[in-house]
Amino acid sequence: MSGPDLTIFVENPAAVYDYVWTDPSGNEIIGSQITISSGGLYTVTATTTNGTGCTRTREILVNESSVATITDADVTIVDDSDNNSITIDPTNLGIGDYQYALIDEDGVHTSFQDLPFFENLQGGFYTIVVQDKNGCRPDAKLLVSVIEFPKFFTPNNDGINDTWAIKGANSTFFPSAQINIFNRFGKIVAQIDIDTQGWDGTYGGKILASDDYWFSIILVDRNGALRERKGNFSLLRR
Repeated sequence: MSGPDLTIFVENPAAVYDYVWTDPSGNEIIGSQITISSGGLYTVTATTTNGTGCTRTREILVNESSVATITDADVTIVDDSDNNSITIDPTNLGIGDYQYALIDEDGVHTSFQDLPFFENLQGGFYTIVVQDKNGCRPDAKLLVSVIEFPKFFTPNNDGINDTWAIKGANSTFFPSAQINIFNRFGKIVAQIDIDTQGWDGTYGGKILASDDYWFSIILVDRNGALRERKGNFSLLRR
C-alpha cells in the first residue's frame, strides 16, 4: 500500500458476532473494521455472542506498494555495440512490484515485462517506463540515450537515411560536442552541429560521390564525462 491510511472491514457485520482484528505485530483491535498504515498479514476473528463460542477466522494480506522513482543512476546502458541494451537496477526504485517498458522516438511502446532488461536496440532516444503492478500511479519515466554511429547513409531524398548523424545524441545529453567528417585523403568535408539533421553528403554546395568517409568525434556529457570515437562509414548514392 502507499498513500493515505486504508480501512478494511467486515461486509455486513452481524449483531450476533464480536470481531477482533490482529495486526502483523500481534496487536488486537476490537470492532468490525480496522484502519491500517502499513502492509502485512491481518486476521479477523468473529466469535458468536449467543453463548456457543463458535469462531471463524479470515486472513487478509495487505501488500505495500509505491510509485517508482527512477534516475540515471538506476540505469546501465551498453551502446555503440553489436547488441545495444538498457538495464534497470530495481534496488532503489521503491517498495512496489514493478514492470518495465520502453517508448522509442516514434512513440512505439513495447509491452510491459517483468525483466528490467532490453536488448538488440537501435540507436536513439528511449523513454523507460516503470509501472507499479498494484496500480499506484503515475508511472515513473526517464528519457535515456543509446548511441549508435551509422555505417552508411543514402542521400537520395527518399526520407530514409538521407543524412549521416549520430543516433541518440543531442545537446541535452552532450552539451559539448565536436563532430568532424573527412574524406579518404584526410580533408575535412563537414563539421556537424550535434542538434542538426546531420551531413547531407555535400561539400561547398557540391554533391560528393559515393565513397567511404571517416569521422572524429568528441562528446562531453552533462556530467562532464568525455567520450571519443573515430571510425568510418559509407556514402551510397542509389
